[in-house]
Amino acid sequence: MVNPRDLELTLAAARAVGPCPPGEEASWTEQVRARAVHLYTLADTVGQDLQRLDTAKQFTATLLSVRIESTSTRGLLVVRNTSGELERLRTDRGDTDAGRAMIERARALVGHRLRVYRLNEQMASNAKLQVRTVVHLADHGPDTDPVHEHSAKENVLAAAEGDKESARQAWLDAGLPETGSVTVRQLAEALAQLPVADML
Repeated sequence: MVNPRDLELTLAAARAVGPCPPGEEASWTEQVRARAVHLYTLADTVGQDLQRLDTAKQFTATLLSVRIESTSTRGLLVVRNTSGELERLRTDRGDTDAGRAMIERARALVGHRLRVYRLNEQMASNAKLQVRTVVHLADHGPDTDPVHEHSAKENVLAAAEGDKESARQAWLDAGLPETGSVTVRQLAEALAQLPVADML
């Protein structure tokens, strides 16, 4: 007896491949089989993605920085949450399709307000340590709210791991004003001026 799921996959694959041309039954059958296997593995991957989303913590934040960690190829994201504090997140590895896609998506969203879905996942190299992994970013458009001077300077200092000289130099290199509010884009530019080591 045919498993109903297998029958559904086969029918979906046959619809995707299209009608069988006369005399090409063997080739058509192989195309349907390959498409059905692809759909099965795709469903498994999507199922894993949805399971991660189901368990992810959600919060609203503005994306300020995206860099690549050389040792793991993961994207390193710095977001500013609604209370004005910075949070560091990592993507999946950049040498995977999912990780590479997330890094590229994040790069296009710097300066945007986002709904962030993140998980605390165990590190493969040390099961006692966890990393905050971003599993999805929902775009809510550019963040146009001004950032108060004090809060912006605190953010740059936090991103510089407390190194006041690096923070001050990044502020100056980005051309930010000494006083007054700054835009999210200006704040992101200041973070981009920090040495890479300061962002890790």
